Amino acid sequence: MAKRFLTTRIAKIVPRVPATIRKYSAVATPEGLSPFSAERLAVEEHAKSTAKTWKNITIYVCLPALLLGTANSYRIMKEHEAHSAEHEHKHEDHPLFQYQRIRTKPFPWGDGDKTLFHNPAVNK
Repeated sequence: MAKRFLTTRIAKIVPRVPATIRKYSAVATPEGLSPFSAERLAVEEHAKSTAKTWKNITIYVCLPALLLGTANSYRIMKEHEAHSAEHEHKHEDHPLFQYQRIRTKPFPWGDGDKTLFHNPAVNK
């Protein structure tokens, strides 16, 4: 009750200010734009120039670098193939030790001795 009494007394003492609508509150610059609009236009122009710069870097630097790297790796691969064909290495069979290929139960595919990723050209 006392709280309600105090709020009504204070409301009567404090004068009410009518609500006003702020029209044209931004200050115009000499160009006719507000500072906010001028800043936004500057940011937009900067973004356009930056995007153009990165596009040019991508086209004129990155793509040629990728092409040169691909050509170099292809050349190295061909040299390696020629060397491998010239000096073919024979892999000798190594003895099976007791600790290798321990199977407590067979695999559920194939003959049960080979793993799922068994490659007969590489694995013996």
